[in-house]
Amino acid sequence: MHKAWEKFAHHFIPSHHNAYRPHILRKPWLLFFLAVILAAEGFLVANLAVRQSSDVFLAAVFPSAIISLTNTQRAQYSAPLLAEDAQLNHAAQAKAEDMAARGYFAHIGPDGQEPWSWILGAGYDYRFAGENLAVRFVDSSDVLEAWMDSPSHRANIIKPAYSAIGVGVAQGFYEGQPATYVVQYFASPMQQGAAVTSADAPHVNLPGQLVRMMGEPRSTTFWILMGVASMLLVAVLLGFFIHIHIQPTALLMGGAFVAVFALSLVAVNTRFLKTTATPAAVLRASDALQGGVVVSEVAASTAR
Repeated sequence: MHKAWEKFAHHFIPSHHNAYRPHILRKPWLLFFLAVILAAEGFLVANLAVRQSSDVFLAAVFPSAIISLTNTQRAQYSAPLLAEDAQLNHAAQAKAEDMAARGYFAHIGPDGQEPWSWILGAGYDYRFAGENLAVRFVDSSDVLEAWMDSPSHRANIIKPAYSAIGVGVAQGFYEGQPATYVVQYFASPMQQGAAVTSADAPHVNLPGQLVRMMGEPRSTTFWILMGVASMLLVAVLLGFFIHIHIQPTALLMGGAFVAVFALSLVAVNTRFLKTTATPAAVLRASDALQGGVVVSEVAASTAR
C-alpha cells in the first residue's frame, strides 16, 4: 500500500520527490496520452466506417449486455431486477434465428406462430410474458435506448410483474440487407416461487471481452477518453492547489489542454457519431421496432 501511494504521489502530487513536477504532466506522458486519444478516436471512426459500408454490416449486440442494461433501466424505475433464465434464452434465440432464417420481423410469424409458443416450446410455463424485438442496430446500448424511447417497449422493460429475462441474437437479412435480429423475452413463472432456471454462471473470458470491446467502439472509446481526461484533470487540480507558486505554467496548461481535447472528442462522438443503421437501408429507431409490444395477459390466467 505504501509503495502504491508513493507511485501515485510521484505521478500526481507536486513535491520535492518529483521536483514539484508531477510525472503525468510531463511531456513524455502527455505525448503518450495524446497518442492514446488519437488511437482510440481512429479506432472508433474506422470501426464505424466499416460498419456503415454498403457491403458489410457488423453488429455487436450481446445478450449479456442487453440483460445488464435492462436491469439498469429497471433499477431506475424501482422495478425488481430480472434473473437471466436459460429457457427464456433458448426461446429468444430460437425466435431470433427463425426471423433471421426466414427474413421476417414481427411478433407473429408468417405461419401464424405467436411469440408465446417459443417460450412454451422451451419448457417455460409462464404466468406473464412479454416480447421486445429490434433489428439492424449496431450495438447493445443503441437497442436499449431505442426500446426506452418507445412507450410500449419501455413498459415491457420496467414492468414489475416480470421476474426473468432471456435474450437471443441472430444474423441474417432483412429487406435484402444484412441485419442483426434481437429478441428479448420477459416472463414470470406460472407457479409463485418457482425456481428460475439460471443460465450458466458468467466467467472471465479474456478473448470474449476483447471481442466485445472491439465490437462496441463508442463505449470503449468513451471510457478511454474519459479515463485519460480524469487522470489529467486530477493532476492539474492538485498542481493548482499544491505549491502553485512554483508550478511551471506550461506544465499545467499542457495537462489541461490534453484533458480538454479528450473531453471535446467525447462531446463530438456523442453528438455526431451516433448511428443505428447502415446508409443502404436507413432505419430510425422507431422504424426498427415492431409495432406495439405484445404482452400475454390472457395466457397468464389460463390453467396449465
